[in-house]
Amino acid sequence: ALDQGRADVLIDDPRMPAVAVELSFDPADADKDARARLGGRTARGGRPLATILAVHIPAECQGMPVDAAAQGLQSGRQLVGYALHQAGMDNGPPRRWPAKGFIRGTAQDAGRLIAAAALPKEMVDARAENVARLVRQAAHLLQSHLHERARREVTAAVGQNSPLEGLRTTMLLWLNALLTQQRLQAQGAQGVPPLRATGGAIPDPGHLYVVWQQIIDVNWRSIFEPAVQALGVCGDLHRAATGQALRRLVEAVEVIEDADLGQHINLGAELFPKLASDRKQSAAFYTQPATAELLASLVIRRADREEAEWADPGLLRRAVLADFACGTGTLLRAGYLRVQALHEAAGGTEESVAELHRGAMESGLRGADISPIAAHLTSSSLANIGRGESYGDTQVGWVRVSGEPPQAGSLEYLAASVAEDLFGSRHGRAGGGESGRTSVEALHGSVDWILMNPPYSRTRGGQSAFDVAGLAEEARQSCQQRWQGLVRNQPAVLSAGMAASFLVVAKLKAKPGSGRIGFVLPLTCAFADSWTRTRAMVEAEFEEVVLIAAASGASVRRAGFSADTGMEEMLLVATRRSEAGRGGVLRCVTLHEPCCRSGEAGELSRAIEIAAACCVAAGSTHPITVGDSEVGCVTAMAASGDGAPWNMVGVTHGGLALAADALTRGMLGHGVSKPVPLGLEMGTVEEIFEVGPTHHLLGHRKGNEPIGAFEFHPVRSASDALGADRALWEADAKRQRTLGLLPTHKGFAPPGVSSAAQRERMRATASTLFYARNFRWTSQSLLAATTARPTLGGRAWTALHHLDIRVCKAFALWWNSTLGLVVHWTQGQRTQHGRSTTQIGALKKIPCPRLDRLSGAALDMAAARFDVLSGKDLLPARDAHKDPVRIEIDEVVVGMLELHKREQGAEADLQRGVGQALGRESETGDTVGILRKLMCEEPSVHGILAT
Repeated sequence: ALDQGRADVLIDDPRMPAVAVELSFDPADADKDARARLGGRTARGGRPLATILAVHIPAECQGMPVDAAAQGLQSGRQLVGYALHQAGMDNGPPRRWPAKGFIRGTAQDAGRLIAAAALPKEMVDARAENVARLVRQAAHLLQSHLHERARREVTAAVGQNSPLEGLRTTMLLWLNALLTQQRLQAQGAQGVPPLRATGGAIPDPGHLYVVWQQIIDVNWRSIFEPAVQALGVCGDLHRAATGQALRRLVEAVEVIEDADLGQHINLGAELFPKLASDRKQSAAFYTQPATAELLASLVIRRADREEAEWADPGLLRRAVLADFACGTGTLLRAGYLRVQALHEAAGGTEESVAELHRGAMESGLRGADISPIAAHLTSSSLANIGRGESYGDTQVGWVRVSGEPPQAGSLEYLAASVAEDLFGSRHGRAGGGESGRTSVEALHGSVDWILMNPPYSRTRGGQSAFDVAGLAEEARQSCQQRWQGLVRNQPAVLSAGMAASFLVVAKLKAKPGSGRIGFVLPLTCAFADSWTRTRAMVEAEFEEVVLIAAASGASVRRAGFSADTGMEEMLLVATRRSEAGRGGVLRCVTLHEPCCRSGEAGELSRAIEIAAACCVAAGSTHPITVGDSEVGCVTAMAASGDGAPWNMVGVTHGGLALAADALTRGMLGHGVSKPVPLGLEMGTVEEIFEVGPTHHLLGHRKGNEPIGAFEFHPVRSASDALGADRALWEADAKRQRTLGLLPTHKGFAPPGVSSAAQRERMRATASTLFYARNFRWTSQSLLAATTARPTLGGRAWTALHHLDIRVCKAFALWWNSTLGLVVHWTQGQRTQHGRSTTQIGALKKIPCPRLDRLSGAALDMAAARFDVLSGKDLLPARDAHKDPVRIEIDEVVVGMLELHKREQGAEADLQRGVGQALGRESETGDTVGILRKLMCEEPSVHGILAT
């Protein structure tokens, strides 16, 4: 037994926060000791202990000789159990992870978790915000002393657009240089003085300029040269104000160093998103560090190479890790740290790690971005992983947008193997060495690992591609045309945004048969019609496809995969096939919570891999567990081969996903011996109905831009809703509660609006059946609705035309039943919380049973029951499980399809099998009722944020 005043293991390394480890053969004792130790301080130096690792040693080690037990633990033959205990912020409650049980892993796994999670995320965020505040203060201080012309000169020197943005960027460059200088000096790098030698309490810009120039003469040009250029401009213009700004930045260095964050804070990842103002305009969001770690751990797998390859310090002179939209380098950094960790686990030494670093900087790491500052921060972030080693030119560059002929940044890799590096063109070299390479190379089929969070920008809905470059409209249009030409014969369309085009780049660059890719993508890629060709490409060109999403609503709390997107996202991980093929299995991973913490992300990746390995065949599902806590599930679906929506992505209940997928194919239930067919062939909306036009063709609301055939005015009363050219234009969740609705608008033709011929064409599209294109589960009751008289569609409702009114009524019942809602749920986009958007192209392909082929008697029955139900109020769709009218509609649909007449044995098997597949025992025998309840429990339906 150890002294009660001492931790079993204390890691008191000045390069990281202090961490204690409490060991026991009894898990309860390890937990108890860890809780008691939390919040203490080290005896030497008084460093706080904000993280304790509770470790229980396997019982079989207790009877072993010490040397044998140690060897077993060190080699990984003996696994340990471990859990993190971390202090809360501002005297808040401590946190244990996982919430229940212990993670089982090797001693090396536990060590990596300690290194990455040593300081709780809340404390890292607080320090980063403090540093960002000092950077903003420094920028405002300079802004208040420099005149307008001087501010423009500084802005031009750092390649930014607005003066304040340019000054903030300059401060970040200087902070990065000061922090790097501090690290290099501590590591004993030649010719690097400590910060205190740069001019006293208020740094002297002239003296610091000389120091940084001397450092450049030795190496590290890619870190210091932009900072030196900006320092020269500012120091010449206003030396005193520059010195005051530098003092704020030295304070920021002290904040970082006092928290022992030196190697654990990435300025690009932690600060650039807080300071950059253009990320939403350009739809270029920055990857959360934990997301980068998760993606890197899933893509770069230990089992893919022999131990001897991982142990080889020359690995990154032969293997390539790339990000063609690298931003500030968060993903490249995470991927490189993953390779370095696997190298060390295979026996790497301090000397071999240094050699690995030189190979990585000069050859193995390929990055490109259209932002010069982002590319600079990438080079800097990667260089700072080393321990002061010098290196030659890098393969990280700033690539051109616009120009003559116009270029589209990294999208040029669709047609080329190299991209011009503007850093190299401007400065005569790309990195820290003596040569003058001016391009970043990426041969087709040459890249081992590609990690990317590409820009989502598209020219649609008020967004414009290439806005990030600050181009004039004419130049932007030229880039747009260049982009269009690059993808003309590729499986990507411009309306899907740049992310789809970058997936094609990854397909071209990844090594056939072994190249692995990992992407952060908008969740729309799983469902949108514009992504159909790209989804088909992924299914044909890649295997071992894993699709990862978090439960709906997480990003509303800004806890998504990227910073501040305000939208749902997903991860895609896959291996490039040796040659194109068809078929295969897609493993859809749904996490109950997004992973937001470094260290824990690596453990989560192991849990995902274990669960995914259990889902070999389509139709299988398996929970994801960390310790004894279930954190998500994996569900395997068959690849369609034609780019159909990946409808199981983001579903929190694997059994529901399987049942819903089966329903799209006309089968009620999944994985049972005698599944019950719906009894009718499945078709699509466009096979049964004539689908009406978009609202752009129909017209516009009064006061809006005059487009389309009519100018629409709201109706004011029920009598006003009668007459010609009425439209079901908008959704009104409070009033539109019954299956039968009144028009919401009437159309006029004031002078100058369209033509009589166009209005006649639109009048021909009037119908009595309508489909909701922007369905809100949380407030709207109706997915389909009818009108008593032929009516035009509108912005919210799309008209569906069929000559038989009974067919229209039967389909209105179907789409408002649980079965119809579940099918729509598999097809509609889930990118916005509690909402399911369906574009016209996707609407046409929604699966539905061929109710138009029902017998006349069945259609008569359906129409009669519809008339009885049409005036009854329904609850919002998310409350379907407690809506008596919805249950009545379900009973009518079951009768209309004659499901109750199916063979009794098959029905019993169905109820039992569906109950098992959904993780529920069917007490009532109501299969549709089970589906109804589970659908309403889905976060994407009920709209309640994950907690």
